[in-house]
Amino acid sequence: MPPLITLTTDFGLADPFAGIMKGVILRIAPSATIVDLTHEIQPQNIMQAAQVLGAAHPYFPPATIHVVVVDPGVGSARRPIVVKSRAGLFVGPDNGVLTPGIRAGCKIYEINRGRYFLPSPSTTFHGRDMFAPVAAWLARRTPPGRMGRRITDPATLAMPEARLTNGAITGQIIYIDRFGNLMTNISADFLKKTFADWKQLKVKATAKYTLSLVDHYAAVGPGHLGALINSWDRLEIFSRGGCAAKQLRLGIDSPVVVKGST
Repeated sequence: MPPLITLTTDFGLADPFAGIMKGVILRIAPSATIVDLTHEIQPQNIMQAAQVLGAAHPYFPPATIHVVVVDPGVGSARRPIVVKSRAGLFVGPDNGVLTPGIRAGCKIYEINRGRYFLPSPSTTFHGRDMFAPVAAWLARRTPPGRMGRRITDPATLAMPEARLTNGAITGQIIYIDRFGNLMTNISADFLKKTFADWKQLKVKATAKYTLSLVDHYAAVGPGHLGALINSWDRLEIFSRGGCAAKQLRLGIDSPVVVKGST
């Protein structure tokens, strides 16, 4: 199987940055297969990128190389790193964006050997000059240990967790997709463990709106709001044919409360 590389960035598609990264990879590793996870991460939103990586990487073969470039500190003293774990290889800046790949037993290396970068790296485009070529050399089976020294102090994010208080689960919105659906950090597993009759729950999104949990989008009328368990096994608030984010005027970090039906 050809080496597989995924790309996650905040570059968007209007500019050539993502395409240039692919060109760099293919010049070094012509047999690589490149998968675009997304280039539409909100600019400089490290937490959103980590959430996307965490949701997506389990669906890829374990030898996949995952490159994430959401890098507000580009050109600064923050380290470029590669994480080697049983879930794959993870390449990006040491700013917490690779948190989903950092787990017990993994090995982490600071990439500090210039032969694996493009010559004279820019201070503003490490995606092209560092992370893309590193991914390509990994695709050519270069051991990550050759790229730099082992480290044990990577930056990690405190991923927000839902909590149970007075019989209710309080979580928050962690991701908004292009349809305006609001994904929370409340997992289906947490709901099932907390509530015996978990399909009869009420989801409080705002002071005005309390929503019922349904099985699918078409279970509510056009333009109506609802809540369901989405394909990421997370509680999601949606508007059928509409935009829940606009209707509810909610955004990232907005609180969501789930209570049992009374």
